[in-house]
Amino acid sequence: MTGEFEELIGKWGETWGLPDLAQHLRVEFSSRLHRAIARAIPQKGIVRLASTLRDGPRAAVAEVLYHEVAHVAAYRLHGCRVRPHGSEWADLARRAGFTPRIRFDPKTWPELILLKSPRRRRRSAAVVYLHRCPVCQAARVARRPVRRWRSTACVDAGLSGELVPLRAPVVSIRMTGWASRGGTKRE
Repeated sequence: MTGEFEELIGKWGETWGLPDLAQHLRVEFSSRLHRAIARAIPQKGIVRLASTLRDGPRAAVAEVLYHEVAHVAAYRLHGCRVRPHGSEWADLARRAGFTPRIRFDPKTWPELILLKSPRRRRRSAAVVYLHRCPVCQAARVARRPVRRWRSTACVDAGLSGELVPLRAPVVSIRMTGWASRGGTKRE
């Protein structure tokens, strides 16, 4: 476990009344997570994060990490009868300073590109571009650079609204349809 994770988990453990939580927990990155962003195995004290999170924003990684660590803590505090996203888990999330969420919201962290991975065959790593307006920070995602996309807010304000395409890290999870939505329009 890296030092920054150990520090966060130690702080959450103190908050939750489990000061030894970091010593009884193993955090690892897995390249085999394609349909979920992370997994917890509370009985074994294991938290697995998708390897693509390694390059993601620290705040996004912390949000995913607290979610999974709270599962382990809920199991240690309440035993095997605790529901995965029940009131005990939600209480731990609030006490750690987070809003209890069952699913990771990709709109919160557009820097993490979350794509549905194929079920039957493996594809080579997808090339994905995050198109961002340097003025209003509106963002859109595509598998190729799209030069004609513009930011609606900036165009309405009389600016060019041009979006700058950047390659982005890819995370695979079970979400569909969100990449086509955003605060931008085609022109």
